[in-house]
Amino acid sequence: MAVRSRRPWMSVALGLVLGFTAASWLIAPRVAELSERKRRGSSLCSYYGRAAAGPGAGAQQPLPQPQSRPLQEQPSSAARQELRGLQLAEAAPGITSFRSSPWRQPPSLQQRRRGREPEGATGLPAAPAAEGEPEEEDGGAGQRRGGRPGSSHNGSGDWGAASPSAGPRDFLYVGVMTAQKYLGSRALAAQRTWARFIPGRVEFFSSQQPPNAGLGQPPPPLPVIALPGVDDSYPPQKKSFMMIKYMHDHYLDKYEWFMRADDDVYIKGDKLEEFLRSLNSSKPLYLGQTGLGNIEELGKLGLEPGENFCMGGPGMIFSREVLRRMVPHIGECLREMYTTHEDVEVGRCVRRFGGTQCVWSYEMQQLFHENYEHNRKGYIQDLHNSKIHAAITLHPNKRPAYQYRLHNYMLSRKISELRHRTIQLHRESALMSKLSNTEVSKEDQQLGVLPSFNHFQPRERNEVIEWEFLTGKLLYSAAENQPPRQSINSILRTALDDTVLQVMEMINENAKSRGRLIDFKEIQYGYRRVNPMHGVEYILDLLLLYKRHKGRKLTVPVRRHAYLQQLFSKPFFRETEELDVNSLVESINSDTQSLSFISNSLKIFSSFQGAKEMGGHNEKKIHILVPLVGRYDIFLRFMENFENTCLIPKQNVKLVVILFSRDSGQDSTKHIELVKGYQDKYPKAEMTLIPMEGEFSRGLGLEMASSQFDNDTLLLFCDVDLIFRGDFLQRCRDNTIQGQQVYYPIIFSQYDPKVSNGGDPPTDDDFVFSKKTGFWRDYGYGITCIYKSDLLDAGGFDTSIQGWGLEDVDLYNKVILSGLRPFRSQEVGVVHIFHPVHCNPNLDPKQYKMCLGSKASTFASTMQLAELWLEKHLGVRYNRTLS
Repeated sequence: MAVRSRRPWMSVALGLVLGFTAASWLIAPRVAELSERKRRGSSLCSYYGRAAAGPGAGAQQPLPQPQSRPLQEQPSSAARQELRGLQLAEAAPGITSFRSSPWRQPPSLQQRRRGREPEGATGLPAAPAAEGEPEEEDGGAGQRRGGRPGSSHNGSGDWGAASPSAGPRDFLYVGVMTAQKYLGSRALAAQRTWARFIPGRVEFFSSQQPPNAGLGQPPPPLPVIALPGVDDSYPPQKKSFMMIKYMHDHYLDKYEWFMRADDDVYIKGDKLEEFLRSLNSSKPLYLGQTGLGNIEELGKLGLEPGENFCMGGPGMIFSREVLRRMVPHIGECLREMYTTHEDVEVGRCVRRFGGTQCVWSYEMQQLFHENYEHNRKGYIQDLHNSKIHAAITLHPNKRPAYQYRLHNYMLSRKISELRHRTIQLHRESALMSKLSNTEVSKEDQQLGVLPSFNHFQPRERNEVIEWEFLTGKLLYSAAENQPPRQSINSILRTALDDTVLQVMEMINENAKSRGRLIDFKEIQYGYRRVNPMHGVEYILDLLLLYKRHKGRKLTVPVRRHAYLQQLFSKPFFRETEELDVNSLVESINSDTQSLSFISNSLKIFSSFQGAKEMGGHNEKKIHILVPLVGRYDIFLRFMENFENTCLIPKQNVKLVVILFSRDSGQDSTKHIELVKGYQDKYPKAEMTLIPMEGEFSRGLGLEMASSQFDNDTLLLFCDVDLIFRGDFLQRCRDNTIQGQQVYYPIIFSQYDPKVSNGGDPPTDDDFVFSKKTGFWRDYGYGITCIYKSDLLDAGGFDTSIQGWGLEDVDLYNKVILSGLRPFRSQEVGVVHIFHPVHCNPNLDPKQYKMCLGSKASTFASTMQLAELWLEKHLGVRYNRTLS
């Protein structure tokens, strides 16, 4: 009986348990989902409700109209969305603009939290959340993600664009102190350069603009905060304190770090973030370059022993805790100032109420760089410096052009680092392919090789890549097309500086732990060569200064050899403008009338036709001036070449021969008869012979002959030892621009055929360019295409120079000093035929030395002379290598 009476109660209990279990499985999740939807719906509704409600309804006000006027009635929801869309459309892609006036004072943090706006102020709406995302409380995501309150601008110069700095944006707030007169110059340069890379927000603080100021002028494209009651007077003590107060009132809970910066400072955002991430913002930290005042101000700044301040130029950084402690006492700090230096007073206020002072670390002097160069010019001049690379902030750059220059240099450094990273990745990929026994890609094979001087294995002696020898100032080269001795040009100097800088950074990478520092002094000597397939290779003998600062201090000079290889990475190029084939065809055939498509299309190639087609009288006439004394056989060869190149094709030229006579007029008679014979044969050709008495002077003869022509005459200063083709004459016309450019062709000069051919008969073709037959006369400036007016502007020839040489170098220097641009190029249309050089010992010592150098260079190539020497002295017959 008792057992039978318990069964109904057990059934009820079991039913209750099963019922609650089923409810928890089926009903509870649905209720939670409905609650979540309701919460989300109320959040979205509250956002639009706040946007449409009056001043007492929430922290957000209606979107301001273009003209400031009282709001009569609330627009509908659709109207609000349409109005909001129009406002967002004002910021075109790639253009920085602001929907609200940059001079409007935003509400304080306390007022926004209480849901009130300051009297007379118009609130700014937050940007709508992305579709499908819940709206954040207290101002929405638009305020959290940077930019001014209620703006979609992130404070970094771009509207909604992806920021270059990765990671959370609400990390650092930078307030830049500037003035009205610098908004369009310094402040704009800062906004366009380093501000985009700050992991947070950048805003510019200036004085409050008068009501009637800026009428008719668009507001600057900057996030400018107008501080009420603050002007742009110097020193900016009040502006600095009010800016710090603004940071505290509006963003104390939104950012971890706060920075006060000048408008002429440059900040590396990525390095600054990396540095600040290693510190605790909850502690009272005050960072910057420690200052005590200059020599004249020592003892006059009200600093007790052991007290300091952070210098304002390179920037001051405050942790959140410092602002929390200091800002409530800013009024007292403003009333009790002892100096006119705002950075000193800010440091004093931080020390009194923030519970800390500027850090004493010596490293801060390197991280916050102040340019202490002698005779400071207001900008950082030397960028290839380890101090520039190690610094986080750089100050000053008062001219925007130098701010852009510095930013361009930093971006180029970033590109170099990324390209180096690609090489490392290719090496890792090649290594993993070998370890996994898979095929290595072609790109990894080429770019993933480890540094080595043995990448290229020459099979013949002439395939060996030659090394260039260098010192600190000079470069010695045996390669063709290069002078044997020259000063290190700016490009190579920059490459060497960058290479040495990277070497020193690698050497000093662990300098602190090792207790020593090594400084670079100079390059004693070195070798350099370029492997076209892999990179640049260096062997450098470096003079260094070893400094030991742990234990017993020691400073000694040391020498080290550095074996370096600067590898090439993958080439990149960008085509700024795509070629539209259809529009190109239309432009080519735009003048088509009755001719065919092909004939019109070929008109584009008319400028590339040969000398025979271009030899009409419609081309600019070239006046060829040839100074001469004796050497009848050479002159005969010259006239034969002139006949074949100019007279027969009827080139538009005029030949002027300046003939110097010796004591016996025998030589001159043959020359005159030869010219007269060509005049009789070609009566329409223009040929003139000008006789001159006295010692031969090339400069005097050319100056005398050119004086007979008009200023628009195109002159070609030629030599009787040359032979040329018609295409050279056309390049003489094309490469000479009156008033701008003078053409100095680099002539190919033949070696002595008795040496270069080894006793074999010379070839009939003189236009054979090889290492065996001759060399490019890089140091020759005698052959010149120039207009008569440019010759006069440059100052003409020095007629006092007698005999061989120097007159061409003198004119070349005058051309450069006059502002004309000398254009040099290897000219394949001219060859200097070999002739024995006779140097008169009675010449000027400088001329005589140049003559001997020119004579020595015409024997044969260095390789061929070395082979002859070895064959003669070692008794071994070497196979002469051809080019």
